[in-house]
Amino acid sequence: SPPLKRADTPFIDTKSRQALEEDDPEKYTGVLAPIASKVLMKILYAARVGRFDLLRPVCWLATRVTKWSKTCDVALHRLVSYINSSLDVACYGWVGDSWEDIELTIYADADWAGDKPTFHSTSGCFLCLSGRNTFYPLAAVSKKQTCVSRSTPEAEIVAADTAIRTVGVPAVQLWDVILHTHKRKLQATFKEDNEAAIKVM
Repeated sequence: SPPLKRADTPFIDTKSRQALEEDDPEKYTGVLAPIASKVLMKILYAARVGRFDLLRPVCWLATRVTKWSKTCDVALHRLVSYINSSLDVACYGWVGDSWEDIELTIYADADWAGDKPTFHSTSGCFLCLSGRNTFYPLAAVSKKQTCVSRSTPEAEIVAADTAIRTVGVPAVQLWDVILHTHKRKLQATFKEDNEAAIKVM
């Protein structure tokens, strides 16, 4: 296939008729199945450290390791091509405030029914240190939800729960010690973009 341009994404069209037909591992077993785990784990390390844009495609492919198909071969090739075309992309942060003026900010989002054919949604979470002159990325999560949500607000609420419970609360406890905030209670601000989910919460 032709080399990717910067504007391209690491995803393939998994909804096309050809992709759906070739996504049967019993009929079309992928040739990359024996080395898929090895390749994905190397990419996952880089994704968790400083390339948060790779988390979603890597985590999707990781769920397919035991049922690797021809579609997975195409998706892995696309992902590696995307990485090769974006080697200059990196995660940056800056700190320009004193410890007393720094807070934690947690962002959450959901991809409603994005995983076909199970129609499971995906929870996305991003944690950073923030302040008037501070923005420092700390962690990101991309995780398939175990429930089937029937609406976008429902998927957003599940994503919010994942973000606050598994990322936010532990981070507040940790950074409360790191920032020596014994004179004040460390604040964590939660950001949500879905108005219906905000009203429900």
